[in-house]
Amino acid sequence: MNGKLAIAQDRFIEGISRIADTFGLNRFVIQLYALLYLRDKPLSLDEMAGALGVSKGNVSVNIRELEKWGAVRNIWVKGSRKDYYQAEPDIKKVFVNKIASAVEKRSEEISSLLDEFGRILNSANGDLNGEEEKLAATYAKKLNEIKRVRDTVVSAAGMMRKIM
Repeated sequence: MNGKLAIAQDRFIEGISRIADTFGLNRFVIQLYALLYLRDKPLSLDEMAGALGVSKGNVSVNIRELEKWGAVRNIWVKGSRKDYYQAEPDIKKVFVNKIASAVEKRSEEISSLLDEFGRILNSANGDLNGEEEKLAATYAKKLNEIKRVRDTVVSAAGMMRKIM
């Protein structure tokens, strides 16, 4: 590869992975996707490892994560026994799906937490004095606000998937 093209590729991969890191995404997973996204042909695990200067094992483990996202697919290359991968070309679809999946997963965690909080709050109702009843009412109000926000965010994530 031409030296300037290699520099452009490396800077893009590093920059996009740094940005993704600020959103809590695994930098190396994003580097793999960026490499495959830039290429117009499938790459083998060996080629990805060489391009990124990492072990084939590291690539193999992290490419599976991209497969789970639907961000890459395994491609058969005639005459080769190696595994080749190609990026999903619709980058909006990839990131919307990842964001929506993360929202849905966190929503389940939040729901469990809120359910537990609500159960404990309800079980305490008969044992509270006047001041504690006011505090419990405030807790209940806050609990309902959080539930509404959760429902709105989950609904928005679902709409994002449909739009893309």
